[in-house]
Amino acid sequence: MEPRSTIAPPAYDPARARSGATGRGYTPPRLDLTTPPNIPSDPIACLTQAIYYEARNESEDGQAAVAEVVLNRAGSGRYPRDVCQVVYQRNSRTCQFTFTCDGSIGRSPVNMNAWARAERIARGVYAGETKALLPRASVNYHANYVSPTWARRMERVKRIGAHIFYGAPLNGETTPGADTLPPQNLMFVKNDAIERAYATLFRSSAPPPS
Repeated sequence: MEPRSTIAPPAYDPARARSGATGRGYTPPRLDLTTPPNIPSDPIACLTQAIYYEARNESEDGQAAVAEVVLNRAGSGRYPRDVCQVVYQRNSRTCQFTFTCDGSIGRSPVNMNAWARAERIARGVYAGETKALLPRASVNYHANYVSPTWARRMERVKRIGAHIFYGAPLNGETTPGADTLPPQNLMFVKNDAIERAYATLFRSSAPPPS
């Protein structure tokens, strides 16, 4: 069992529970891009959400890698600098992290043990207490059961569990999502805390001086 979580999970709304059989195979989610999201202000809460909803069934490395992608985006200068704004970034066509606009939040009760594990991993990655699993350029990933068109334009760097992680764009291509314009209700802010977390994460993974 994990230590008790200190961050409250999203509330379960039975009215939004999925009903009926989902069928076989992968069904693309229906995205709600008109309802304003309820964005937490705490970066650990947003990292915990990203880990839980994107990778709660993955290994701890797989969960930590998702958190690293968020921090890599925030520290890259090509995405919002705030962790929560990275997680909830969207435009008129899609959202960068699908769980933020496909109804996943509140659709089913949260598994508190998995939530507590996600929070523990989020805190460790944010504090730079874990060795980096991905290069700094790794700001994109996808599940192994989908084949996004942008994947062939990116350097594939690692597969961890069900997720494939990518590095720098190839042949001068742009990074998916990096040039996405934010909607008016999201404010991108300078965040000194993310700069410190980003620096600590990669300082902890650097080889010792000879």
